[in-house]
Order: sequence, then C-alpha cells, then structure tokens
Amino acid sequence: MSGNLDIKNISQLIGKVVELPLHRISPDPKNLREVFDADDIKDLGLNMKRIGQLDDVTVFPKEDLEGKWTGDFDLHDGERRWRAAKMVGIQTLRAKVIQRPSERELLLKRTSRALQTRVLEPEMKMEAVEKAFKELNVWENPDVWETYREQLGGGAEWPQIIRTLQARPLIKQMLDDGTINFTLAQSIARLPYNKQDEAAKYVVVNKLSGRFFSTQMVPYLIENPEASLAQAFEHTRVGGWRQYTKSPFQRGEEPPVDEQVDKFLDACVQWERTWEVFVSTGLIFKVVGNTNYESRIKDMLLRIEERVQSVLIKMEAENPSKESGIIIPLNNKLIVGESSSRKDKSQKSGI
Repeated sequence: MSGNLDIKNISQLIGKVVELPLHRISPDPKNLREVFDADDIKDLGLNMKRIGQLDDVTVFPKEDLEGKWTGDFDLHDGERRWRAAKMVGIQTLRAKVIQRPSERELLLKRTSRALQTRVLEPEMKMEAVEKAFKELNVWENPDVWETYREQLGGGAEWPQIIRTLQARPLIKQMLDDGTINFTLAQSIARLPYNKQDEAAKYVVVNKLSGRFFSTQMVPYLIENPEASLAQAFEHTRVGGWRQYTKSPFQRGEEPPVDEQVDKFLDACVQWERTWEVFVSTGLIFKVVGNTNYESRIKDMLLRIEERVQSVLIKMEAENPSKESGIIIPLNNKLIVGESSSRKDKSQKSGI
C-alpha cells in the first residue's frame, strides 16, 4: 500500500495486513523499555534487508483529541523491528492493523511486554507492575495482586517482584537510590517484615554481596529465626552450617559417648588456645575502636556465654550432685555448687 492512505476507508483496514511507510508509524511513548542494544538492532535490520521481514508488526489507528483518525498509526507490537528498519534505511514495514485497544488493554499489553523482555532490568519490570497495580486501583490491596499474574504477563521474576513490592519502605527506598540492587532487595524481602530494615543496614555496612546474602545468610535466618544477623554471617561465612541443624550421624552409626565427649572437649581446648593467642598477641587491643570487629566479636562472645550458661544449668538440673562444684552463672553472678556439709562448715565458721 502506498503512503496515500484513504482516511475514509480506515475501517476497511482493520484486521488486514498492509505495507505501511515507516514514517506513518509511531512507537509507544509509554514503552518502559527505553534502551535498545544498537548492535543488536543493526544486526536485525541487516537481516531484514537480506531475507526480508519475517513477522508482521501490529499497529492501530492514531486518533486526535476528537477521536478521529489522523492518518498515522501507533505501534502496538514490534518496536525492535521498527527501530531496525529505521536504522538500516528500510522504508516500509508489513503491519497488521487492529482496532484501537482500550486503555486497560494497552496497560496490560505494555506491562506484559516489559515483563517478557529478558534484557529489561528487574527494577524497570517492578516499576511497570507497580504502575499497573496503581492504574488498576489495586495497589492498596496486595491480597489480589496474584490474580493479575496471567493478565500482566507473569514471567520467572514475578515472585521476586511481588515480594519486593511488599517489602518495607526503607528497602524500596534503598533500591530506588541505588544503595542496594534488586537481588539484595528481593532477598531481604524474604525475611520477616520486622527484620528487614535491620538486615538492609547490616548488608550495606558490611558490604555483603547479593549472592552470599541471598544463598547463604537468608536460608540460615529462615531456618534459625531467633539468630542474629551477626550469628548468621559468622556461621555462613565459615560454611557447613547445615550439618549442625540435624544429627550428623546416620541411624545406628553414632560413635560411642566417650569419643563424642573427647571431640567436644578437643574443640573447647582449641577455643581456649585461640583465646590465649587473641589476648597474648595484643590482637584484642588492635580491634578496639573498629566498630565492625567489635560488634562481631561481642556478638560471638555473648552467644558462647549464653550456650555455656545453658549447658551448665542443664547439667546441674539433670544431676544436682552435692559434690559437683559446678559453677552456675545466675544474674551475672557466679554461684558455686556446694555440698550440704561444706555449707554447714561455712556457716559454722562464719564465712
């Protein structure tokens, strides 16, 4: 078809495939994809020149403020082909003309196109979904968001996008200003709502990578909901933490108790020696003033202290030996288990 289109016969074009001059077609100004790879577009254009246009683009009549056809067309689908043709000098495109969609249909199509575009950044996809929810008047009702998954195009990243949209305001703010990336944001959003702000700040202060935090720390925190962020970091940094969440022994293969006790005490001796090195080399003074080191070490020591206390109290409760001499920490005081005879002697001597 030539460039002189008969405006009176526009209805006759609906549903037909026609050859349209490139300058009569306008791309969607609201397309969220604003950046196209120039080399990719050029290669596509050269390929179209060599073997021809394989797939039709889709267009609909452009209307003026009074709803009358202007003689031009809006591009509904096929912006890459339109850009490629323009880059290499192709003058016309084969296009299927459709009835102008409703604003709702255009919104759904625009959002679906964004979600299905692999090279589009997830932040842009999230922006598209948020805008769609607001225009569909469901932004304040996240319980119904999932019902729009199919209409909006869904895609592999849909769960992460929805999760991030429901995250704490601070998480979205840090994502918007570039403090954290999408990988970190959606990973933080997996945590309980009341822990997300603290987690985001911890990630930034300690400069944690998105991969480490999402694949190691988050699973640890989910499996150990009472754990602190510092505990999660230390355990996942060292690795092998999953083997301690269940018995390391196969049924019927548990070693004798004496072997297990010796192994436990060997580890305690290693801790004692490590502590002596920490003090004797003056390393303890080198970390003072370093907020990161101090917080990590204090958190670790408090966890060790808590476990030591719980074990000692447990042992005393299970077997309150009169001659045990076990030291039981209570309210930050050390109380030595004494036999009744020792107590009597103490009382008699006035101690």
